[in-house]
Amino acid sequence: MGIRDEVSAGKVLHCIPTMHGGGAERQLVYLATELVRLEWEVHVAVMHRGTNWPRLEASGTTIHEVPAKSSYDPRVFVQLRRILREVDPDIVQVWLLQMEILGGLAAISTRTPWVFSERASKDAYPLSVKTLGRRAVAQWATALVSNSTEGDTYWAPRLRRRIRRYVIPNGLPLGEIAETRPARPEEVVIGPDESLVLFAGRLDPQKNVDTLLSAVKLVDVRRQVRVLCCGDGSLRAHLERRIATEGLRDRVRLVGFTKDLWPLMKRATVFVSPSWFEGSPNVVLEAMACGVPLIVSNIDSHRALLDETSAVLVDPRSADQLARAIENVLENPVEAAARSQVASVRIAQFGMNAIARQYSDLYQEILSGKARS
Repeated sequence: MGIRDEVSAGKVLHCIPTMHGGGAERQLVYLATELVRLEWEVHVAVMHRGTNWPRLEASGTTIHEVPAKSSYDPRVFVQLRRILREVDPDIVQVWLLQMEILGGLAAISTRTPWVFSERASKDAYPLSVKTLGRRAVAQWATALVSNSTEGDTYWAPRLRRRIRRYVIPNGLPLGEIAETRPARPEEVVIGPDESLVLFAGRLDPQKNVDTLLSAVKLVDVRRQVRVLCCGDGSLRAHLERRIATEGLRDRVRLVGFTKDLWPLMKRATVFVSPSWFEGSPNVVLEAMACGVPLIVSNIDSHRALLDETSAVLVDPRSADQLARAIENVLENPVEAAARSQVASVRIAQFGMNAIARQYSDLYQEILSGKARS
């Protein structure tokens, strides 16, 4: 590969395990779409289709399907090496555990500059064989990009080699969100006088849904509150048992994975994110863009986006605080609307076009550095 004009785009290959409904998958689709508009030739290697597949197909990228019997099928590495040799990308970027390891190794073996993507923070990585494996492969990345300062802080003392580190937050298609209409009450299945409390995320320990259920029990029974929990995960059966045994069926519904969250967010009275930890939380950014009042846990990742002027922050350990916060939003809609307006203004800096330009600059910096060396 020769030296490119510094203002021209190049060829990038993104490697990701699936196109399911997770935040990383959505971010890749948003980014790929904008990179194509910035005149990058974008390729995506993916093992499994999913909810985001139609949007990826419409993005203008070239898709390379990588059949796999399991997440760690050794043939994936062989297929990725073949794709790299055929595509001959200037840059490879890897997303999520399987591709952080297999995609990273394929890039190393073909001597292709590659970018390791950090999508979480230190609390997501208890010591394990998988954690040690991704750390080992990351040592040979050309650059490491985190979507939060917490992710960058995790890696700073763990990289033995001098690797370029960047922090680029998640981005959103703000124009598309602005054009979305609120869901009608009959689409949400709530009564005309009910207040909608919305949660969206994986049903796993990180998201702290147990504290939300405990808080719902403490909310004044005279309040007509309907809680919708959008998402699926390992704790679903446990949460369903709690809802049944603790008499919460009239207030809480687990609706599973929900493809179209923006109409629900625009209909909701309040959006709740009680997580123990996050990276750059997609759903919180989306809720900010949708203008829904926010109650979030008082953790660093939320504090990087919000403060007391733009959201209600609560201790994730305290169901009582969360219950009182929900009641406060319901009792004081004018104050809640004022906070959501501040949050809506702040979200302007997270437009996907601006975020994609940061990635484009990152890629060009890597290519320029490679050319100089």
